[in-house]
Amino acid sequence: MRKIIAVLFTVITIFAIKETIYIFTSTDPDIAQKKNQYSIVALSLTLPLSLFTLWLWSGKRKSE
Repeated sequence: MRKIIAVLFTVITIFAIKETIYIFTSTDPDIAQKKNQYSIVALSLTLPLSLFTLWLWSGKRKSE
C-alpha cells in the first residue's frame, strides 16, 4: 500500500515541480504580474510534497 501511495505522490510532485519551473521561467504578463505570490505558493506546495515523497520511497526502518 505504501508503494502505491508513493507512486501517486511522485506523479503529483513531478507535476508540481513542472508548474513551479513554469512559474519561475514564464514571461506571460498575467503570471509576471503576480510572480511573487505565485512563487511563494508554488514553493510552499512543492517542497513539502518533495520531502513527503522522499520519505515514502525511503522505506521502513528495520527494528532490531
